[in-house]
Amino acid sequence: MKPNSRISASRTSWMGIVLLILALPLPAMAALGGDVASVQEDRAQMKGTLKTTEGTSFTLHEIKGAAGTVVREYVSPDGEVFGVAWQGPAIPNFQQILGNYFQTFSDAAQAQRAAHRGRGPLYIQQPGLVVESTGHMRTFSGRAFDPGKLPQGVSANDIR
Repeated sequence: MKPNSRISASRTSWMGIVLLILALPLPAMAALGGDVASVQEDRAQMKGTLKTTEGTSFTLHEIKGAAGTVVREYVSPDGEVFGVAWQGPAIPNFQQILGNYFQTFSDAAQAQRAAHRGRGPLYIQQPGLVVESTGHMRTFSGRAFDPGKLPQGVSANDIR
């Protein structure tokens, strides 16, 4: 066997493995727009503790991760996560907490960073997604919500 063909076969094997991993279903997260049933999966992913507070307009699920970051997931009476907020020494996994909104967030964040050189708070306001994120080393906070999914009687100020 020629050396180049051995390398080519090795690359093909690795490509197959990568494609297989990408094809596997990922666990559902109680991400923005997600289902309340997966809040426990988020708690497990963050290796944290869960505190649930029932309200009249929404239920608040507060997860305190092992690293000290607190993620609050706001769930409508219909069982849908309409907002998330975070605070702590580390930024949470945005792909996890934003779910299907992550690509919109990522594109808007890149555009904002390109337009405004340097560091500073991140504020994104798109139809269907608002994200505010600020902080510096060991002190981060923010929130994200879909204004069109806020339950009756709930305002953006309730997500904190």
